[in-house]
Amino acid sequence: MYRDTMLRLFNVDQLANERVVRALERQEQIDQLQDWYDGFSPFPMLHELAEAELKHAVESSALAQMSDQEYSAFRWQWSQLEPDQQRKYLCELAGLPDPERDRDFDA
Repeated sequence: MYRDTMLRLFNVDQLANERVVRALERQEQIDQLQDWYDGFSPFPMLHELAEAELKHAVESSALAQMSDQEYSAFRWQWSQLEPDQQRKYLCELAGLPDPERDRDFDA
């Protein structure tokens, strides 16, 4: 609750721009590909690249919208979240499905 309040003070909902949404969608596509494989994923490098792309998109969006002091405070708050929590939070802001959901029931 506290972290959510702090992040909202930085207007993080503005971070879910087109570039961030594309990066989130790319991660979702890679997750769907990985679901086709049982136990072994041939896509670990693609997954790492997609995570790095999302991180860069969020940071560049934040840097463009915030002052240096705000950006520094935002980065500290943001770094307190695990990458999967960051992704889930951004998906919620962008109106995308929860990345933790059970994809077996997706239509």
